[in-house]
Amino acid sequence: MTATNAEPLRAQRPVLHFTPPEGWMNDPNGLVCFAGEYHLFYQYYPHDRVWGPMHWGHAVSRDLVHWEHLPLALIPDEAGMCFSGSAIVDWHDTSGLFGGRPGLLAFYTVHRQAEDDPADYVQEQCLAYSQDRGRSWQKYAGNPVIASPGFKDFRDPKVIWHAPSRRWVMALACGQAIQLHVSDDLLSWRLASTFGEGQGAHTDGPWECPDLFELPVEGAAEDAPATRWVLVVGVCAGEQDDFGSFTQYFVGDFDGERFHNENPAERVLLMDEGRDFYAVQSWSDLPAEDGRRLAIAWLNNWLYANQIPESGWRGAMSFPRELSLVGTPEGIRMRQTFAAELLGSSERLSVPAAAPPSEFGPGEHRLVEAGSATAHGRLVLELRPDTVIALDLQQGRQFSLRLSHDGARLHLEHRRDGRNGDAAFDRHYPHRLGRELPTGGAVTLEWLIDHGSLELFLDGGRLSLTHLSFADPDQRPVVLRVEAGICRVIDARYHRL
Repeated sequence: MTATNAEPLRAQRPVLHFTPPEGWMNDPNGLVCFAGEYHLFYQYYPHDRVWGPMHWGHAVSRDLVHWEHLPLALIPDEAGMCFSGSAIVDWHDTSGLFGGRPGLLAFYTVHRQAEDDPADYVQEQCLAYSQDRGRSWQKYAGNPVIASPGFKDFRDPKVIWHAPSRRWVMALACGQAIQLHVSDDLLSWRLASTFGEGQGAHTDGPWECPDLFELPVEGAAEDAPATRWVLVVGVCAGEQDDFGSFTQYFVGDFDGERFHNENPAERVLLMDEGRDFYAVQSWSDLPAEDGRRLAIAWLNNWLYANQIPESGWRGAMSFPRELSLVGTPEGIRMRQTFAAELLGSSERLSVPAAAPPSEFGPGEHRLVEAGSATAHGRLVLELRPDTVIALDLQQGRQFSLRLSHDGARLHLEHRRDGRNGDAAFDRHYPHRLGRELPTGGAVTLEWLIDHGSLELFLDGGRLSLTHLSFADPDQRPVVLRVEAGICRVIDARYHRL
């Protein structure tokens, strides 16, 4: 049976990846840590399984694995729908809304459509607050805190504290640019600068869902700064964009008012080169002793999001990731790993067919005979020159992952197939990717399999491939096929989750 005549794809609820209890979900919103809880808000339409009037759904976790659904946080009203945004802890009651105690603030975009034309809309930035650890929310009486500037796409406020200037900063998506606003009191805001014209990737769609944070650089040169600022931007799919929605990032310096990109303006850095990693947001207010930058993304693509298989709910998040920066010959680049909580309670399964180190010649070699439907794996491989291999990570014919070594570099070829019977989905869901890996003949692969998805890191986490996958991985083997040459398995690990 080939991929073109396979059975239509089916949805099964994942074990580790967050999903809504029912209805539709897209962007993660308001990620904040407070009183020992990770808060995850999200764009939510509980009354259908396609996009509709946006609410803020809400869940909390103490370990990033087990989530408790809470009542809706924000509901549309006469002001409009409640679009994406962010949340912070107002530790010192800067806003004056908490009677001198700490409390939670949520910044969101109100989206108000004209009654006779949904394409005619106004977007404004608003504020809500919670005095009871996020269990109930009140909309600020003085909304909007930033009124419409007179153009349509003006949304997704990300608010951070900038310690050197002792001010709050709001990053806002404005057409195909990011505006940076500053505030002393979290209520009144001043436009400080705009970044984006001629920078990075632009499509027919708007920029969305900005994030802004500082990270230490591993391997920084002695005469270079020890940290860099990262500006993350979602690039929405336009009608002519075959790849669909994706996430880019910029590395540089932020002085409290302006972001300076240290790479050439035309350089495009992608957080993920798969098809389903969008609207990335990171958690604010993690305890200082934690020291991590944790982020999560919507596991979907706007080209086919409304048509993916569903079973009473539609939409999932990626598993939380730890973000870092590392020096490379090409410059400072982002590196991603799964949050350490992933393996906190896993069961280790031995890999009997590949007790490393092992060398494999041409043929099919099963590294795991019958894998789990939810699993984490790691392989360190060394390909001799002129070696070609293919890996099946419990995906069958829906996915193909091939690596070849030409004597100088590794070449990656990745393919995804599948159909759902919907013309838009069947046209856009198939995927092809070719990349060179600057790692000689050795490569590390780390992956997470769950119902509905495959998340894969290569080259030490500097290349990320995140995909919806509707293959049924349960009891399928992990297979190494050597098509030519010799492949050495240096390390092999597999965990049931």
